[in-house]
Formats: sequence, C-alpha cells, structure tokens
Amino acid sequence: MVDEALQRVPNNNGDTNIDELNQIRDSLAVMGDNSTAFSLPQPHLQRTKLCDMEDQELDPLYVKKRDQLKEVVASMIKPKIVQGRTLNGTEFVSFLGQIVDALNKGEIPSAGSLVEIFNKAILERCLKVYSEIMGRAGLPVSVDELREFHDLAKDEARRLFNKQHFGKHHAARSILKLDEEIKKVYRNLGQANEYQSSKLCEARFSECEDKMERLQVLKLPSMAKFDAGFLLCNRSFETDCVGPAKESYRHRMSKVSLFHLRVEIAFFP
Repeated sequence: MVDEALQRVPNNNGDTNIDELNQIRDSLAVMGDNSTAFSLPQPHLQRTKLCDMEDQELDPLYVKKRDQLKEVVASMIKPKIVQGRTLNGTEFVSFLGQIVDALNKGEIPSAGSLVEIFNKAILERCLKVYSEIMGRAGLPVSVDELREFHDLAKDEARRLFNKQHFGKHHAARSILKLDEEIKKVYRNLGQANEYQSSKLCEARFSECEDKMERLQVLKLPSMAKFDAGFLLCNRSFETDCVGPAKESYRHRMSKVSLFHLRVEIAFFP
C-alpha cells in the first residue's frame, strides 16, 4: 500500500504541481523505505466515549484488526539498544522522553529544520546560478545592460528554486531569503561596475588630455595634426569608455573640446 501511494505520477505535460508532488513522494520514499500501512475500521460510532469502553463494547471487526496490527508491529520491531544495552519498556519510555526534550530544545534536527537545511542547499545553488549568469556581463557595462543581466539571472535562479524547493511554508521564507541575497550580490556588482567604469574612463580621458597637451607645446603645431589627434582621441574615448561613469567623463571631454577650439583660435586665426 505504501509503495503504491509513493509511486511517481506520470507528468508528460511538465505540470509544476505534479513535479512538486513527485518530489515530495521521492523524499518520503527515501525517508521511509521500510514503511508499511495497516487500516483499522472505526471502533465505535460514539468516538468521544472510546476511552471508557471495554473491548466487548467495540466493533468486533475493529478488535480483530487491532490484534492483527499488534502482531504486525511485534514482527517488525527490534529491541531498542542504547550504548550496547537492551532497554525494557520503562527505560524506553524514559529514553523517549529525553528525545522529546532534546527535540523541543532544538538539539536534534526536526522535520522542519531538515526542510530548511534542504532548501538552504537549494538556495546556495540558485545563488551560484545567478552569479554565474551575472559573471557573463563582463564589467564594466551600462546600467541598463547590467539590469538586463540581473533580470535574466534572477528569473533563472527563481525558476530553479521553484523546481527544486521542498515544503510550501518553508519555501515562502526561503524565496524571500533568496531575493535578499540576490539584492546584495546585485548591489555589490553595481558598485564594482561603477568602479571599473570610472577606472577605464579615467584612463582614456587621461590619454586624451596628455595627447592634447603634447600637441599644444609644439613650436609649430599643424592644424591637420591637431584636428586628427583630437578626433582620434575623442573616438577612442567614445568607444572604450563604457558604463555608468561615461556621462560624467563625457562632460569632462567637452571641456577638452573647448580647449581644442581655443587652441585653434590662438594658433590658427
């Protein structure tokens, strides 16, 4: 009965709900590979008085099935051995009480904590997928392009999480955690993008500035050489300077352009 209940449901259409059901069944099958099932009929219609009833007052079929269940349990159980010593009934009850206390104190993983650990591992894999996709951006890039990579990577990470997570209640908390971690990574990448952009644009701007200064100190500067140098410098800047720092450095380049115009007026009136 248990094996039949835990069999995977065919899912030729890729239904996400069926995928989740199959995932739960697979997990239960692993956790309880030696499980069995035994059904009992209702002992009596007056269920609120069951504790006060004798066996002869109960449904005979129930009594018969109950005794069969006792035999099944007795055939399956093995003596509980703790530290090399077999426990009797009283000792086992005491031991079980200690286990319950430890569970309540969080000293032994509960089913809920195991689910959290399971989802935490999935969350780490999702973050890895997000980071791998973001790594393809190749900083520095424009803010819009970085945002496009972020949206793509976030969707892929969420898709993976939705496919592999376990438990709806714990999954809701885990997905919030995933979003928080993604925001942190994205914020750090944004800062790194600004730094790389500033570093690259500063290098190109400095090259242009140095080149124009060298042309300025020539005794007989050539108008054609001056213009060609400035155009080449400006083209190199526009091509190589990318990312969020480009606009501010473009403003600085406009000042170089104004300087170029003044030089032309001074040397080539």
